[in-house]
Amino acid sequence: MPEATAPAISIGSLLPELILLIAGCAALLLGQAARESLRQAPPWVALAGIVAAILVLVFQVVDVAAGTFGGLALGTMAHFVRLSALTLAVALTLVGWSQPPVGERGEFFAMMLLSLTGLMLAGSADDLVMLFMALELVSIPTYVLVVLGRRGSAALEAGTKYFYLGAMSAAVTAYGFSFLYGVAGTAALPGAVAAVTAALAQPGTTAYAAATIGVVLSLGGLFFKIAAVPLHFYIADVYQGAASPVAGFLGFVPKLAGLVAIFRIVDVAGWRTYEGGLFWLLWLIAILSMTIGNVLALRQTNIKRMLAYSGIAHSGYMLVGVLAGYNAGNGIVGDGVAACCYYVVIYGLANLGAFAILGLLQVRGRDCETLRDIAGLLRSHPGLALLMTLAMFTLMGLPPTPGFWGKLSLFGSALAAAQTTPGPHAHWLIALVVIAVLNSALAAAYYLRVIAACLLYENPEPAEAAPREAQHVGALLCGFLLLFFMFCPSVLMGRGRDATSGFRAASLVATDPAPAAPSAAQLATVQPVPAHIEHTDE
Repeated sequence: MPEATAPAISIGSLLPELILLIAGCAALLLGQAARESLRQAPPWVALAGIVAAILVLVFQVVDVAAGTFGGLALGTMAHFVRLSALTLAVALTLVGWSQPPVGERGEFFAMMLLSLTGLMLAGSADDLVMLFMALELVSIPTYVLVVLGRRGSAALEAGTKYFYLGAMSAAVTAYGFSFLYGVAGTAALPGAVAAVTAALAQPGTTAYAAATIGVVLSLGGLFFKIAAVPLHFYIADVYQGAASPVAGFLGFVPKLAGLVAIFRIVDVAGWRTYEGGLFWLLWLIAILSMTIGNVLALRQTNIKRMLAYSGIAHSGYMLVGVLAGYNAGNGIVGDGVAACCYYVVIYGLANLGAFAILGLLQVRGRDCETLRDIAGLLRSHPGLALLMTLAMFTLMGLPPTPGFWGKLSLFGSALAAAQTTPGPHAHWLIALVVIAVLNSALAAAYYLRVIAACLLYENPEPAEAAPREAQHVGALLCGFLLLFFMFCPSVLMGRGRDATSGFRAASLVATDPAPAAPSAAQLATVQPVPAHIEHTDE
């Protein structure tokens, strides 16, 4: 009997990714053109490619069918990641429109589009090898983006730290994947779920040790992508050394890719977060990330470093949803994974909006970075001051901003999971939520300092906004989306809930009991097949 082979990859199914890839190559080539007008075209090419990919995805210009194609599974999670990535890509392109000098715009927008392509592939990855390659396609272009358009030792130091720590995390992740492959005997994630879950159910065996090492190392490497403790050391220097639009980019694209990869690895472990050490690993990392991130942010007067450290804390909040899982109850409050999907998009919008405003404002020819730089912003630029206030309130989680609905969903899913969790783990989940709420209150202190600087304080040399129309439009787009999700949170929450339907369907298949074997009495009553309807294989 011939071996079953995976179906060939459909070009139409990958058309959104191919459009971004072609647009990235075109932007790179145009950036090297001799004519000045062509060297200024890369932002337009990037924006056109993103819009074309959105049209293909939303209106299904071609048949983008769901299914598995050689390591890619185009299911509900893939659709959510694609749509989220492309929507924020429009804002990312506008915010970074004028950031790099003309001579580097080709490389800048090419790297941005390649990283976005990697993010979309990471959302579709159904294979350990494909997942690793997609994550690296997300990361490698960002090493270049950090130093593009920047001069001085700070940018070089940021790029060097980011590169070496990124290489280390990639090695740790690959080493963990190799253990998972050794336990499962296959790189396909659906096939690895049963083998790894079975191995984790047999403590004291070699398979159990290998599976545990594989899960821990894989998650350890992925914590770098979301800037969680202990792989968080780079983030403040990188955010400060990179241009503000690039810092906003780093706050969304690698974080979403890493979060989706964490979903995949925890799914391979069978979501056994309440057995063995996986629960305690995620519980401890969540608490350390929230607490260390907020405490370090409290000490900052540089807003870019403050937002960098707050990103560590937000990663801790997201890990609360990972611990809760996807089947704690009905609706978004009972689905921690869906709450994570909602929260990472809202965080990306608010973070990008804040960095877009910092990139727009200048004091004595340099970008604004400190609290003193933005003092008196309400008097000089009231619109930008209100946008910054909205972004800070969202990151703080103040009702009724979309950040509040996100934290309510994350913490509510953990409380719902505590009601159905066996043993003492329920009490530890409740303790985790209490610590998360206290950390949210602590974070309000430094977010309010930014708001007070914008609205209450005065500066004899107020910041001036650079005449960058596209960047203004990008900041306004972030503000508009935040206002939209403030009053219509169910739109994005419903998308997040749909994204986790694949996990729920796989869980139902895995828990569906096999048909019971017929008893001897039943076998005795079975009538022989009449000869006239028997058939034989030819």
